Amino acid sequence: MNKLKINKLNPDNIILNNEYSVNDKNTWCALVQVYQDFSKESTVHGIKYTTQAKTTVEKFLWLTVVVISLVASSELANKFYKRHESANMRTTVVSNQFPSLRIAIPAFTICQGYLVSAERLEALTNGKTPLKIPADARASDLERGVAHLREIVHPEGERRAIPELERLQRILDANGMSLAGLLEAVSPRCGDLLAGCVYEGRLEACERLFVPTVTSHGICCSFNNAAQKRSSLSQRKGSEAATSGKDRYSINFGSQYIMSVLLKSSKVEDRLASFAYNTGYKILIHERHTLPGPNSLDFVVASGHETIVSLQGTLLTSSPEVLDLPTHQRECRKSQRSSSIYRSENCYMRCRDRAIRRSCGCVPFYANDAESIRDSCNLTHVPCLARIVSNVNSMPLRNPGCDCLPDCESTRYTASITGQPLEAAKFKPGRFFELAQKIPNSTALHLTFADQTATLERRELVLSWINLVSSLGGVFSLFLGCSFISVIEFFYFFFYQLILKLKFKNTRNDIQK
Repeated sequence: MNKLKINKLNPDNIILNNEYSVNDKNTWCALVQVYQDFSKESTVHGIKYTTQAKTTVEKFLWLTVVVISLVASSELANKFYKRHESANMRTTVVSNQFPSLRIAIPAFTICQGYLVSAERLEALTNGKTPLKIPADARASDLERGVAHLREIVHPEGERRAIPELERLQRILDANGMSLAGLLEAVSPRCGDLLAGCVYEGRLEACERLFVPTVTSHGICCSFNNAAQKRSSLSQRKGSEAATSGKDRYSINFGSQYIMSVLLKSSKVEDRLASFAYNTGYKILIHERHTLPGPNSLDFVVASGHETIVSLQGTLLTSSPEVLDLPTHQRECRKSQRSSSIYRSENCYMRCRDRAIRRSCGCVPFYANDAESIRDSCNLTHVPCLARIVSNVNSMPLRNPGCDCLPDCESTRYTASITGQPLEAAKFKPGRFFELAQKIPNSTALHLTFADQTATLERRELVLSWINLVSSLGGVFSLFLGCSFISVIEFFYFFFYQLILKLKFKNTRNDIQK
């Protein structure tokens, strides 16, 4: 027969189990008591009726109301927080009475409508060191090829121009001359264009104010341009006047001009390689930290006229809350104080240059950050440039391959332009216009602020931390009638008071033992 084994009960196990049950009972009783005290004293609306209502049904109904209110307020609070995390921004007009004297003067670039000076071409052709002409070319090919240099500014791939440009390239190769060297040799200088300059009411030497600038329109003359790294095609760095110095400001506005420039008229023989269909001058106005390019404010000044350009500035800033966000959330890029100033227009131009390099294996002659002059396209690249120019120019601003975010802080300019024929000799108004009497068909150009005020804009979060806290306070106040004090009450009762009651009950149990 099988023997039935009877295990002896261990008194210690019985005592231990009793201790666990007593502790659980003490904890539950303490929680119930703390909740009753909390519901009685809490500022949360309706919660006191969950314990003080007369019937169980009323208590249940009030508990249901409190739970529904808590769920609704939590859901709305979550939506507000997600809205804050999405970092939705808006640009608001802070003031349209912002002083214009606190708006930085823009860069001011003047371009002639032609690439070749007949006088400088003659000096190159008949200079002291004669050019070497390869066996498969003639001396006249130089002038015929130069006449088609507009293809490097506006590449169209004209059928009759390609052979002429190829022969010109062979002449350049025979003489060890790059396209950059040719342009510097035959392009007009700033001194050929500028006859007189007045800055802030003072007559100044134009060479102290303007420096050569490489642009997509050829070699132009720029004032106050801080973005250009090369003042010429063969130099990496610009002159000190072009790249150094702080932003310029002016108290002048209206008829008190910031800058006045007297321009010489172009000669008929200089229209050999023209890319414009007029005898005027192309003016580009841009923020001084941006390169003159497709996004610049540009217009044409008629030759023989006096033109007044009245600027209206708009300063864009960003709130500290926006600047503190990560780049992917604020969707704009701020300039680092320790490095170069970021501008989206410069980034976009570099992106276009990279696209041209991928397609044609070179960068345009006006590329500002070319690693070397050898990276620049020569005349044999014109057919390739003509094929891709429309696609490159139509690249969207937010192209994923460019990663060119908008500026967090920048200055924009708009302009109103008026002009009349220049008849200074008849009226003799002052020293500046005395030069106009000596220069036939000269052009006067004035730059000024339209008035004493500008526009101040600020990019800010739709829901900042302050707005988020206010919104959360409104939600919980609407559904629960609670405040920040209610949070303190919760921690006070369910942490501090609960611990005290548990200690008291445990001490009492130990005494009873």
